[in-house]
Amino acid sequence: MVHRNLPPHALAFCPDPVLVWTAQDAQRWDCYGERFTTIEYDYLHGLQVKAKCNGGIEQKEIVGEYLFTAAPLGDGFSLTPEQSKEFTFVKLDNGRLTVQPTNFTIYEEKSFTANPEMAVPMGLKRQTTIWQCE
Repeated sequence: MVHRNLPPHALAFCPDPVLVWTAQDAQRWDCYGERFTTIEYDYLHGLQVKAKCNGGIEQKEIVGEYLFTAAPLGDGFSLTPEQSKEFTFVKLDNGRLTVQPTNFTIYEEKSFTANPEMAVPMGLKRQTTIWQCE
């Protein structure tokens, strides 16, 4: 069976997911455009992820498992460094799906992560330079 045109907040991974799950919980922004490429980063496959879901006024940090990444192509937002984002698809422990930009996810890699609370690092800078060779 193929289902089309279902928004992410309508999807679940189990018969009894958390009942109250809004569009804002499932994704932070509307789509940038209609062209994407999907990537499954082998290194991230199966890693535990903490996603900062929007949830309206208060943000919810929910743990889940990395599924894959979608990167927008050829839209006006992705062409500027401060707006260029990949979107991480996460199967949450509450039975729901969330799609979050990479700056709203943090991964636990037990052999490298020295942060058992999976706290978001502070002081990270976003790229603002567009590099060109011509």
